[in-house]
Amino acid sequence: MAYLLDYIKSRWAPKGSVVTAGVPPEARVEQVPVTRELVARHLAASTLLPQHEATETAIFKALSDPLFLQTGPRALAQQLIGAGLSADLEPLVKLLTVLTQEVTRRMYIEAASQRPEAIGIRIFPLHADADPAIQALCAADAHGLGSGVYPFTAVPDNPTPGQPCAFYIRVVTQD
Repeated sequence: MAYLLDYIKSRWAPKGSVVTAGVPPEARVEQVPVTRELVARHLAASTLLPQHEATETAIFKALSDPLFLQTGPRALAQQLIGAGLSADLEPLVKLLTVLTQEVTRRMYIEAASQRPEAIGIRIFPLHADADPAIQALCAADAHGLGSGVYPFTAVPDNPTPGQPCAFYIRVVTQD
């Protein structure tokens, strides 16, 4: 039975560096859209982690490798700590989870912008009782595209650094 499972896994395993982000093979990125600014912004809000340039650099390098999406936040945190990063596991896992969500959101937006029928991104609050700032972002029509719709170049960043984003996104297409 184990042989059969191994065979199935080997035959049907997705190929390419970025496989778990929902990106089709023809649209996979060679470079992950992570920046030092993104890492620094979320690290600064993660007060239980060391606020050193070495910490920022280690996290940035780890997230720059497309394989980090396959590794997952917990395993990546364990690897970073094993490689000498002085941090507690759980706060590091939380930060890496937030950063993974941010990077995959950016990849989704980047891939969606290549679709000829797509005109922007609509954001929706995760919860009905969302923070007033999130509700305002989701209700705004600052670009004349409709309530909560933003052009690809103006999609708001996560307004709560160090925390999971409180809105989700969908592609808006021309009718």
